[in-house]
Amino acid sequence: MNTSYHEKLEQELQNSGARMTKPRKAILDVIASTEQPLTAMNIFEQARRKAPNLGLVTVYRTIDALESLGLIDRIHGSDDCQTIFRAASGHSHLLSCTDCGRSVYFDGVLAEKEFDRIGREHGFKITGHLLQLFGLCDACTNMEYNNE
Repeated sequence: MNTSYHEKLEQELQNSGARMTKPRKAILDVIASTEQPLTAMNIFEQARRKAPNLGLVTVYRTIDALESLGLIDRIHGSDDCQTIFRAASGHSHLLSCTDCGRSVYFDGVLAEKEFDRIGREHGFKITGHLLQLFGLCDACTNMEYNNE
């Protein structure tokens, strides 16, 4: 588990006035310990192992609170289902493996320059964008290669 990220989530929630209950701590444990975007149901199922009395409403409320604090992002999964993932620092975009779900942020500065060029080419001034890339990570690519 990424303890510094977990501590940041916990501290920011407490600073916002949220109580740090056992179910909420279990939710934070799940979010802080994954390299994959998760659905609310994924979080609910995993967190219930530590907090059996956890309700799905608590998961949704915690997600909403974390998002409003800028600590997580809502993103699209490869199956078009909305998921959540730790928020990026700075101008970043997400790269997600379509096989195992592993996800990483990458610096978006070079992509932004290309978006500006495309906008100018078509008579637009780019004021915003959404970018998420999907592909196979090295581990999954190697696994596919070895299975052939």
